[in-house]
Amino acid sequence: MLLQETKDYVNDVLLPDYMDGYNDANDIAVDIVDDIDSFGDGNELSRPTRLARNIAANRKEFTDYVVKAFQDVEADK
Repeated sequence: MLLQETKDYVNDVLLPDYMDGYNDANDIAVDIVDDIDSFGDGNELSRPTRLARNIAANRKEFTDYVVKAFQDVEADK
């Protein structure tokens, strides 16, 4: 289950920063998940945040949420 923190991140940070006319919703979600995967489980110098752990644990739900939020923004334009 996605945390409210994750949903807020999508709506307040992710979409405004990544909706540049070149990315589609699925690409945005995949890029974020790929970035999280590149850090792995972390070590003493880099540990995933609660937000990153929530996204990684709920990849499908995260992607679905990003797609829906993207569509909602597009519909409001």
